[in-house]
Amino acid sequence: MERYELITFLSDFGWQGGYVAACEATLAAICPHARVLHVSHEVALGDVRDGATTLARVAPLTPPAVHLAVVDPGVGTERRPLALQTDRGDLLVGPDNGLLGPAAAALGGVVSAWRLVPERVRLTASLPANGLSSTFHGRDLFAPAAALLACGSPVAALAEPMPAEGLATLPPPLLERLPGFVRAEVVEVDRFGNVALSLNLDSVAPVPDTVAVEVEGEPEPAWLARVVRTFGDLKPGELGLLQDSWGHAGLTLNAASAAELLGARRGSVIRLVLTSAT
Repeated sequence: MERYELITFLSDFGWQGGYVAACEATLAAICPHARVLHVSHEVALGDVRDGATTLARVAPLTPPAVHLAVVDPGVGTERRPLALQTDRGDLLVGPDNGLLGPAAAALGGVVSAWRLVPERVRLTASLPANGLSSTFHGRDLFAPAAALLACGSPVAALAEPMPAEGLATLPPPLLERLPGFVRAEVVEVDRFGNVALSLNLDSVAPVPDTVAVEVEGEPEPAWLARVVRTFGDLKPGELGLLQDSWGHAGLTLNAASAAELLGARRGSVIRLVLTSAT
């Protein structure tokens, strides 16, 4: 079975309290040769979509790896623990709640899906069979499974096959194209206050020089955004619309927060009027 030199690790644990360290210590104890790349541990608490988006962005940039992802509000319930084999050769380990699907698709799709068997994982890792907590599967199940897979354990030794068609999926973000305008969901607000939408600007033709921007549910009138290529094309305080580095149409404000200006947050619905605005 193939060994992997890299384990990526994403969670919503944050850096306090030792949760990340406990998982990384487990990885190191079982598979000391593998390097750990920390993708993010600042995923919004329990926000599966946020974690799925980040993982799908980063995983294709790495060499084939084991991707450990734990955003697991259903820990201890009947949700299934997964290992997914992808067409590119990567393995993804985490809960069956939609977290792994977008990354799997970005890696060429799921070749085979497996339900981890905790007793097998812990036995293979030489861990006490009765040591599986009901609240910290990151340390007690997913990290041991990821480490074993990175060190060459066959997935069949740790899990039972299951149909990929039965995997949990996330509903797509809202995107509605209507004559003259688009309704798009805010999929991300980054630390700079840039607002990413569920729209690829390249799919809009023609794009006017200026668009009207309305945040549904907000009392403010429409804002005008100039369509630009980069942040530096905007004057200080000017609202712009551009194609961001992840392929999203993004609303941005030079040297300030577009999200604060617009009153937008992730999940908000924004209406872009694509007829020429003056």
